[in-house]
Amino acid sequence: MQKTQPLNLSYLKEMVGEDPLFMIEVFDTFLEQTPFYLAELEDALANQNWIKVGNCAHKMKPTFSYIGRNDVKDFMQNLENKARNQVNIETIANDVEKLKELLAQIYNQLETAKTEMKSLL
Repeated sequence: MQKTQPLNLSYLKEMVGEDPLFMIEVFDTFLEQTPFYLAELEDALANQNWIKVGNCAHKMKPTFSYIGRNDVKDFMQNLENKARNQVNIETIANDVEKLKELLAQIYNQLETAKTEMKSLL
């Protein structure tokens, strides 16, 4: 999985059409909500609450489909499975750090995509 993989907005365009305003809204929702999800995930990890870690990963997972990062969705599925099955839990902290790096890159990509969408208005 590459940190710098581009967004693939074809799924989102399929869902909402070529509506730049709605796409910007989806981007903004992602940008606003994922920090809360990440904080919840980190809290669950700090408490070694593996069920909650799995639930948090599950909750975050579909949001990556909307922005065309199925690689990250799959990464979250793997994280969810590890936590729920308590398999390789010693690697989960590293996975969360990797997720934070991925999110930083995705946030930049979304800001660029928002600028592009605004130019279409």
